[in-house]
Amino acid sequence: MIIYNTTYHASLRVCDSFVEWLCTWYIPRAKADGTLRRPQLAQVLNDGSDADGYSYALQFSVGSKAELLKWHTRVGKKLHEEMTRCFGRDVVGFTTLMMELDVE
Repeated sequence: MIIYNTTYHASLRVCDSFVEWLCTWYIPRAKADGTLRRPQLAQVLNDGSDADGYSYALQFSVGSKAELLKWHTRVGKKLHEEMTRCFGRDVVGFTTLMMELDVE
């Protein structure tokens, strides 16, 4: 199983509206076709030096890189364009792919 993680940094000006948008608009559309599953959203904790905003990590599970690539082509690009339209440069992010390991 692949973990599709995107870490976002949102300026103070848009933090609350960005989290609300993720929960009510982005996540439902991202998982609508069933490719992305088990969404998790977390605020990244820091030492308080990030006075200009907050960071958030959004993770989904996906079966394979190939499935993710298809999803990104069909759905992900449009969602990213909408995020940019809504929040402009007040939200930036980067994506990390990870593979789940069985530890038991």
